[in-house]
Amino acid sequence: MAPNYKIALIQFQPKDVAVEENFQKAESYIRKAASGGADLAVLPEYHLTAWCPEHPSFVAACAESSADNSYLARYQALARELNINIVPGTICEVHPASFFQGKEEQPSDDGDNGKQEPATWKGQPIEIRNMAYWISASTGDLAGSYQKMNLWHPERPHLTAGDIKRHRPHRAFNTPLMKLGPNGTQVPVRAGLLICWDLAFPEGFRALIADGADMIIVPSYWWVTAVDENSSKVSRDDEKIFLESVCVTRACENTAAIVYCNAGGMSQVALPLKGVLPPVGKEWDGRKGIMGVETEEMQIFEVDFEVLRVAEQDYKVRMDMGGKGWHYGYTLWRDGPEGEVKKEE
Repeated sequence: MAPNYKIALIQFQPKDVAVEENFQKAESYIRKAASGGADLAVLPEYHLTAWCPEHPSFVAACAESSADNSYLARYQALARELNINIVPGTICEVHPASFFQGKEEQPSDDGDNGKQEPATWKGQPIEIRNMAYWISASTGDLAGSYQKMNLWHPERPHLTAGDIKRHRPHRAFNTPLMKLGPNGTQVPVRAGLLICWDLAFPEGFRALIADGADMIIVPSYWWVTAVDENSSKVSRDDEKIFLESVCVTRACENTAAIVYCNAGGMSQVALPLKGVLPPVGKEWDGRKGIMGVETEEMQIFEVDFEVLRVAEQDYKVRMDMGGKGWHYGYTLWRDGPEGEVKKEE
């Protein structure tokens, strides 16, 4: 039998543009996670800079957090030192503006297409990319990366979205974790990365499991108490209702483990057949594993990947998706003259 794996969710609210201070806090929690036996530590979205695009130092903080990949390299060094896999939330990276920046049409707030003007840094046009990475234990290698594609409406004037026209964003990858494979073999656990508002789009999850993802990690910066004025007329708990429901739904409909780490709270690990997992040492009831709203805490969850095999054996979601007669095949990224689903080399 493949071993169970422990996942540490590190939930905290970063200070605005305090890159080094936020890193020191993250490092301290990662060390605590490693000492607690965690195999994977996950941080929230925007954990180095916070999301404060109107702050006069925001672009400078993004540039600091991504300069020469210095903070990413420090996380890689931690992964080697502590022998722990790390998904360091997201890092806002500043890059020279690409050919497409400011020219590609992007959805505007009213749903129509609009054009994004490039930001500038030191007089030069730039683009800011919201990036997530998987850093492998022991080696510190980058097993996978992802640029956020579905930007939340207030992000669109400031960030450059991942563009499916230029590259395939939803790609699964092998991790150092192992699971039981065919005929008693051991095979790598495959993972995928999504970010925050991607939760609202099941197509990204479908693309990842079509590429073999067993586990999907979702760093987030979602404020549960920031309720839209119109929505509040219906319910003051609308954000809470969304986050209580969506992770379990995505887990069940994809027979995958969903690992959600949110700066604003309600971080959780969800599995099909089981729902939300409890932290290690607490009893399972399918719901109480959801972490607090706007609290700072770290919890460790133990994931049994055998549950995914049992769920797939029961639901046969992946089997149906792999069949030629699957009704929704047109929704997947395809390549080649026959339109076959593109497989990882």
